Amino acid sequence: MISPIQLDDNAPWRQRFRCNSLGYVYVAPNDPSRGIVHASLQGPTKRIFAWDTASAELRPLLPESETPSYGWLGPDGNYLYYLHDEKGSELGHIARVPFAGGPAEDLTPELPPYTLRGFDISRDGSRLAFDAVYEGRYWFYCIALESGGVPTEPRLVYSAPEETWSCHLSCQGSLLAVKSTRRAPHSRRYTVLVFNTNAGNQVAELWDGFDYSIEPVQFSPLPGDERLLATTTASGALLPLLWDPLSGGRRDLPMPPADGPILPLDWSPDGRKLLVQTKTEEHEGLFTYDLLDDELTPLQHMPGTFRGRSGPYHTGTAASFFAPDGTVWAQWSDAAHPSQLLSLTATDQPKLILPDHDYPRGHPWRSVSFPSSDGESVQAWLGLPSSNESTGGPFPTVLHVHGGPSGAVSNAFDATSQAWLDHGFAYLTVNYRGSTGFGREFQEKINGDVGRWELEDMMAARLWLVEEGIADPNRILLEGGSYGGFLTVWALSQEPDLWAGGVAPVAIVDWTMNYEDSSAAMQGWAHMIFDGSPSEKPDLYRDRSPLTHAAAIQAPLLIFQGRRDSRATPRQMEHFARKMDALQKDFTLFWLDGGHGSTSAATAEHLQETHLKFAYRVLGLQGPDED
Repeated sequence: MISPIQLDDNAPWRQRFRCNSLGYVYVAPNDPSRGIVHASLQGPTKRIFAWDTASAELRPLLPESETPSYGWLGPDGNYLYYLHDEKGSELGHIARVPFAGGPAEDLTPELPPYTLRGFDISRDGSRLAFDAVYEGRYWFYCIALESGGVPTEPRLVYSAPEETWSCHLSCQGSLLAVKSTRRAPHSRRYTVLVFNTNAGNQVAELWDGFDYSIEPVQFSPLPGDERLLATTTASGALLPLLWDPLSGGRRDLPMPPADGPILPLDWSPDGRKLLVQTKTEEHEGLFTYDLLDDELTPLQHMPGTFRGRSGPYHTGTAASFFAPDGTVWAQWSDAAHPSQLLSLTATDQPKLILPDHDYPRGHPWRSVSFPSSDGESVQAWLGLPSSNESTGGPFPTVLHVHGGPSGAVSNAFDATSQAWLDHGFAYLTVNYRGSTGFGREFQEKINGDVGRWELEDMMAARLWLVEEGIADPNRILLEGGSYGGFLTVWALSQEPDLWAGGVAPVAIVDWTMNYEDSSAAMQGWAHMIFDGSPSEKPDLYRDRSPLTHAAAIQAPLLIFQGRRDSRATPRQMEHFARKMDALQKDFTLFWLDGGHGSTSAATAEHLQETHLKFAYRVLGLQGPDED
């Protein structure tokens, strides 16, 4: 049953937005007394805290106005490194502040503003490497950290026009591994390139052929051991391997058969074990893998989701890793429980490391699947407002599509979904074509045909919800941000009779204008997913833009957009708003003074309240001012 919107200050959905929210943690391998925690612990905004692991004291390292999404702690724990940008624009310079506190230092003042697509510091602390994207190219620089951590001028090691991501430095900083699409420039099938950071020359390449992808994960933590931990899809599934780029020796690691990918996350400090994550549509598992006897040992934990490496940049933002003493620390959550940092072993129950959250328990999700129009099975996660699935339906329903599109939704906590469920909505989040973890063909199906198969999967999800008696066919709302925002507006324009409304934060609505105004990194991504630039594929860019089809949109639409967003840019949304206004559409646009997803918990809570009021209005439900 749908109840009035719960606007009182202590409503459970509000409390979930306000509870401590953990982003990631990291402990300095050469000084385990020092760590960093990225979380909202002392206010509504996620900040980076200095963490005294012995006393558990947490201290903000940056001013409240400085809220980078990612930060890296040097191996000795002396400095925090981060991308200093303007209010979440993702364009800026690498800066650092002392762990003890102090002013920020710009390490690349002579470079133009750049987007960061890779960062690492060698285990011995002698060298820093980063991947700066600007002027249509990917530039890999190294900075030597001399006695006392004094940085030298950045020195260019490699530059490329095609997508080239990640930085991985060997223990003593003499080798740099990156992943490049130069062998397959119109797909994200990578080859691994390794460079000598002193001479600046390429020393090796690991490539399994055009149909497969190899990606670097981490060099051995041991001095003198130049082996690189990597993954390959050559067997048809994602599996780990070890490779010595100097000798050429390769060891593909034997793993038990699995329905999904097997992803190595970390290398133990003694170099003997790996931390390995397995994934299927419904379950995730964490294991240690002994490199001496090829033994895979499961760790004790609850069902749910474990965060692996946070973001595309590597290294010091791993959320599940070996602590300096060799124990495994893992960041876990499920749909009903916010993220927690746990210590895991093979024999004992998980132990909580950081203080637990004070929060109302959420609604669980379950994995479902259904056939798309071509017979392909599509997986999704379903939440229902009642624990008794045999009663109460059909419900007003939110059909959610994630961003990316690379990535996938798993059984993890999400305050937004719980707010919908609290108010009596069913909630389905779909891993549509383009999502990762379901095979190469599934992921690459959308390349060069943006929007087609994603929409087919969304319509299949809608059909399944109606046939199962879950969704009221006249009360299905679309919701999605970023690429999911594009899909939301796209679906409203292509199948206008199927949806009651749409909520689309930070959406792309015109691909050509967005290409012209976005960062060089985003331009490289658009070139890949469209199989060309706007000048090469003008008709496709125009046809797949919701702006082109705005007249067909019938359902009410709500959008939030960032003024400093370098991914979903402002100008294209301004054009869309003018056209929707001229067409007299039911369209509401709010501007945020930030970048792509750079919102505090307080802002997110306010946005969700706005989403709820919008849904109650367009669905004709009982509003907050009605009894």
